[in-house]
Amino acid sequence: MSVRPTTDKVRNAVFSVLFDTVEGAHVLDLFCGTGSYGIEAISRGADKAVFVDTDVTFVKKNIKDMEDSTDIIKGDVIKILPTLTGKFDVIFIDPPYGKYAPAELLGMIADGELLAEGGTIVFEESFRSPFDVANTDFFIENEKKYGDTKIYYLAAGGGGK
Repeated sequence: MSVRPTTDKVRNAVFSVLFDTVEGAHVLDLFCGTGSYGIEAISRGADKAVFVDTDVTFVKKNIKDMEDSTDIIKGDVIKILPTLTGKFDVIFIDPPYGKYAPAELLGMIADGELLAEGGTIVFEESFRSPFDVANTDFFIENEKKYGDTKIYYLAAGGGGK
């Protein structure tokens, strides 16, 4: 299997933290894999979800009957991020653990002005991987550990570039 699906426990915990911020939201699901984050957001009232990954096989199968509220972009997230436009209320980032520098991805989001005012970034990473957001436009509002998984909730207003 080429994806590491987020466990139900972690996904449910994330949406408990996000609570009602998802209703009516525009959501970006980076490194979407199966699309579990974006699909869950749609099921909880998000207006739109955009899925990005190099392999969109699984997400295509999983969004049946949701085509009106979803877009799928197949490609390398690093190459796609600079081409995205619009504002997203919630951005999920779930890269292969330890493969991408969080600051690089966050910098690209800041450069593209992709996070809506008051929006949240949910970044999933291994608790063993370094997570440095210094010198980015974001700060960690909250973080939770679930086994090997660590979820970081970020908001705009970090140390600046």
